Amino acid sequence: MKTRYMFILLIANVLLLLVGPAFSATASAQSSQQRTALVAPAPFMYQPYYGTTPMKSRIVSYFDHDRPWYVTDNYFVRYDGYTSTGSASVYSCQTGVNCYDGHNGYDYNFYYEPVLSVAAGTVTRAGWYDPNNHMSAFGLYVGIDHGNTILSVYGHLSMLNVAVGDKVGTQWQIGTSGTTGSSTGPHLHFSTFFLPYWNATDPNGWTGKFADPNTVPDYNLWLSQTGSTKAVPDLSSAGLAAYPGATVIDDGAKGWSSTGSWASATSSTDVNGGLHWTSTTNGVATATSKWQATLHDGYYEIGAFVDDNHATSGWATYTISSADPNHTGVELQHSLEVDESRIGDSSWNHAQWVGLGTYYFRASQLSQVLLTNATGESGNQIAADGVEFMPVP
Repeated sequence: MKTRYMFILLIANVLLLLVGPAFSATASAQSSQQRTALVAPAPFMYQPYYGTTPMKSRIVSYFDHDRPWYVTDNYFVRYDGYTSTGSASVYSCQTGVNCYDGHNGYDYNFYYEPVLSVAAGTVTRAGWYDPNNHMSAFGLYVGIDHGNTILSVYGHLSMLNVAVGDKVGTQWQIGTSGTTGSSTGPHLHFSTFFLPYWNATDPNGWTGKFADPNTVPDYNLWLSQTGSTKAVPDLSSAGLAAYPGATVIDDGAKGWSSTGSWASATSSTDVNGGLHWTSTTNGVATATSKWQATLHDGYYEIGAFVDDNHATSGWATYTISSADPNHTGVELQHSLEVDESRIGDSSWNHAQWVGLGTYYFRASQLSQVLLTNATGESGNQIAADGVEFMPVP
C-alpha cells in the first residue's frame, strides 16, 4: 500500500482551479496588515479519522511553507524548517512521504475510510469543486467554518454525508475518503485557511529555527495528535469480503427489490458472483434498487459494494431511511452522493466496499437503502450489488 501512496500527487490543473482567492498567485503579495490582523486561534482541532494511530504516521504529503498556493519553484519548506530544493522536492523527501512543492495542506493515507470533522462548525462547501469537471482540483470536497477565523477543507472524497448550511460537531462523519478530482490515488487532502481571504496556514504551526516563509502566521491548531477512540469500522478494510459480523443484503436476494429495467451480469469480483446494472438519466428516475434489512435497535455503519465493470456514474444517489434516535416512530432520510467512477472503474482501482456513514435504526421501523438512476448524467451506468449493515457500539 505504501508504494501506491508515494505517488499521490495533485495534477497540474489544481494550480489555478482552487477553492478561494488566497490560492492564486496574488497570495504572494499579501500585505503585512493582513498578517498582523490575524488573531492566533487556540488549539481546537482533533484528527479527522477514527482510531488512535498517531497523525505523523498517516501523513503522505506535507504543507509547503514556501508559497503554499501551488507555485512550483523547486523549493520546499516543511513546518520544522526542513528544506528541499530541486525537482526531487516535488516527489519525495523521505520514504513514502512527499514534500509536494507549493502544497497548501496535508495528505493522509486514507483508503475509502470515514472522514471526520476536526471541530464543530458550519458547512460552507459540500459538493463538486467543479460540477462540470469531476477531475478538477479537490473533486468532491467539504469546507467547514469553525467560527474562529479558521476554515477546514477536506478534499478528494468519494461520498458526502453533509450539505451546505449543516451544523456539525467535533469528529462527526462528513464523508468517505477517495480519489476524486486531481488525484492519482485514494487519500484525504486536508487544509486549514484563515478567513476571509482563504490564506493557507499550517495546522502544525512553525517550529523552524529561521523565520517562517509563509505569508501568514502558522500556529499549532491540534488539541489531539491522535484520532477518535470511537469503534466505527472501516468497511473498505475487508477488501471484497463483507465486514465480519455485518448483515448483508445482496441484489436478487431476500430484502432486495427493484423498479424499471435492470440488466444482470456476472463476475468473480461481484458479491456472490453477480449484480444488476442500469443506465443513468439526467431526467426523472426510470429505475430504482432497494435494500431492506431487519435490524435490532442501534447504530449501524452502512456500506455499498461498488464493482469494477458497471460503476461509471460520477453522481450515484443513495437515500437511506433510518430512525430518529431521540423520537420513536420518526423516520429520517439521508441522501448521499457517491462518485462510483473513480472507485470501481478506474484503470488501477478495483471492486470494493465503500462506507455510506453511520445511522440509527429500530426494529419497528423501516431500514432501507434506495439507489436511483436519476444522477443528472446520460449514458453512464450504476450497479446494484450488495449492501451491508454493520453494528456500531
